[in-house]
Amino acid sequence: MWVKDYMCRWVNTIEPQKSIADAAKKMVEKKTNSLIVVDKEGKPIGLITSHILIQETVPEYLKDNEISAQFGAEGVFDKYAAKVKNQKLEDVMYSDFHTLSIDDAMIEAAAYASKEQRRTIPVVDKEGKLTGAITRTCIKNALYNAIFKDKKIDPTIDRNGEFKKQDR
Repeated sequence: MWVKDYMCRWVNTIEPQKSIADAAKKMVEKKTNSLIVVDKEGKPIGLITSHILIQETVPEYLKDNEISAQFGAEGVFDKYAAKVKNQKLEDVMYSDFHTLSIDDAMIEAAAYASKEQRRTIPVVDKEGKLTGAITRTCIKNALYNAIFKDKKIDPTIDRNGEFKKQDR
């Protein structure tokens, strides 16, 4: 099983100079929890996740003492959201991430997803340009096909995360 057979060929991307507000808006519009940050040449340089957006919004004094948050007044979340909304993604994105090539094996994709606990792994071509992504759904579909060989699914995933069933 190969990455090229299971990867999502479409990906949600964003530029590094965009803001947390831009990322939150795009994530809601695209119904996703992650965006791949790309440079002007289309090469992945970072990842933005809903987890990062949450981490940036929660004030430091609550990160180690979430019980104190139950005493927060109305409007506290709004206050901290307003404080971070203009932060640039290049300042908060994950920049330490692994990329895959289309010729990598799915077991490698699964190993990196497991190790790094990342939901999205960019797939790049020989020039390093983004060509797709492996998500947990991609890996789950490969697992399904490995287990149910007589009832395989078409691993091509559409933008709604749906795939066609087909008997092979």
